[in-house]
Amino acid sequence: MRVKIIGYTLIMVIFALLQSTVLDYLKVFNVKPNLLMVLIVIVAFLGNNIEGAIVGFFSGLIHDMISGRVIGFYALLGLYLGFCVGSLNKRLYKENIFAVVFFVLVSTLVYEYSVYFFHTVFRNSLDLFYPLRNIILPLALYNGIVSIFVYIMVYKINEKFETSKKLSRKY
Repeated sequence: MRVKIIGYTLIMVIFALLQSTVLDYLKVFNVKPNLLMVLIVIVAFLGNNIEGAIVGFFSGLIHDMISGRVIGFYALLGLYLGFCVGSLNKRLYKENIFAVVFFVLVSTLVYEYSVYFFHTVFRNSLDLFYPLRNIILPLALYNGIVSIFVYIMVYKINEKFETSKKLSRKY
């Protein structure tokens, strides 16, 4: 379990560094992928709702620290996202990459619409189609493509965690 915590923490820190530095230069249609959100969905998909909620909370907290806005906003969104995806994955085949891409697409739509709604609800300019067309759909597609590579990486790391867990059991 300690190895898994350290591994996920390292992945979160590396993804946060990539997201705040390198990915600024890899924008497509003026959006960059949200690696931390993709990680939340994939960990919750491969694990359970508690694991997804914990990774979601700490990934969101890291995102809060990077964005410099209110501390706790992205942490709560990540917590709820990880819990919901982890609760829905119980009957799904974990090796199905299309299910992961679907979950990432839908989660990006819900996550980014929530961010947009809560950032503009106190202003009187609540336009639903502009962010969908210009920001959220391109971001969802970009996250879906990136999720394939992140899923392969996290799946292999998760397999190593499981094999080390099985080897360390005492009978």
